Amino acid sequence: MYASRVSSEDMRTGGENVMDELTRYVGFGPEDAARLARLGPLLRPSFAGIVDAFYEAIGRHEQARAVFKGGDAQIERQKARLRHWLEGIFGGVYDEAYFELRARIGRVHVQIDLDQRYMFGAMNIVRAGLHAALGATDLDGAEKTLGHLSIDRICDIELAIMLETYRERFVERQRANERLATIGQVAASIGHELRNPLAVMETSLHLVRRRVGEDEKAAKHLDKIGKQIAISSSIISGLLALARDRAPERTPVSLRELITEALNLAPRSARVSTALEVDAALPPVPLDHGQLRQVLVNLIGNAVQAIEAQDREGRVEIRAGIDGGSAWIEVRDDGPGFSPEVLARIFEPLVTSRSTGIGLGLALCARIVEKHGGTLEAQNRETGGALVRAVLPLVIEGR
Repeated sequence: MYASRVSSEDMRTGGENVMDELTRYVGFGPEDAARLARLGPLLRPSFAGIVDAFYEAIGRHEQARAVFKGGDAQIERQKARLRHWLEGIFGGVYDEAYFELRARIGRVHVQIDLDQRYMFGAMNIVRAGLHAALGATDLDGAEKTLGHLSIDRICDIELAIMLETYRERFVERQRANERLATIGQVAASIGHELRNPLAVMETSLHLVRRRVGEDEKAAKHLDKIGKQIAISSSIISGLLALARDRAPERTPVSLRELITEALNLAPRSARVSTALEVDAALPPVPLDHGQLRQVLVNLIGNAVQAIEAQDREGRVEIRAGIDGGSAWIEVRDDGPGFSPEVLARIFEPLVTSRSTGIGLGLALCARIVEKHGGTLEAQNRETGGALVRAVLPLVIEGR
């Protein structure tokens, strides 16, 4: 069966959906769909070997292997998914639902930051494996020739779908950067204007406290005013940090010392315990000490506040290590985790799950980590709570 149906506006490109456009462009028709469905049972015994070859190739490339941070267990799960993906190639139905399913698979590769060049190499391994398996069958020459053509066409479509997901990510990042730039321009003008009146208010508050004396009710209200001034100053500092957008000045930094310092500076709560799990023997990592400290203070503060919002006791864990050519730092908590809506846009400016937040902290953290050549990832833990992980290269490009 060969089908291609339109049911979603965001799948359209000039009146036709993306799957229609791709199949028309590569010349993939009903006869290819029927042929692939017939070839599926004949080629299925080769799938395990293709999957093994795929991951053996990844194992030979340190940067590609480093993407799979879950180690062998994650790779085994991915092997099962790849076998299922190969089954889908020979399913015989290539419609809008097929496109959406394959696009979701592509987005997973984007999320784990598998570089596009490895995507091309991966498809070449799959393509070569399928061609070799077809060549080993007892089909006659004409059927084999047509089979090879159908395999090439569906592989071209699959690669185009994968690359479309990378384009989506690029567009998303461009929009986020544009929003950050706009916010930065506004912040530069507003932030400086607000700093002076806030400084006057803070000074006046100090003088009023001395006059109030033992009046507890008045002192309580003054404390509230002081907290709101502190919150306002913090927001302005975040806005000005976005406006400056300073390039990192890297020096060798001890991750354990950096995290310990961030823990001492981050907001604390008597009901939230913190734990540090970092090997003191880890080598120094080239990064901007001040900028990464700012990232960690923000992440730890977010985790503490998420637990406090539930009005209960909780725990925040900070871990760090080195895997291949990258260092990683992660902040875990046992709070409520991220809602699906927030998680989908977690690092965009002005996106927040807190009623008192304005959504600049994580956007700023992501920008700092990216300027270090790294990535910032967020997810919900299977056991409950949230996990945010920064991955930073040990080697600076161009040096």
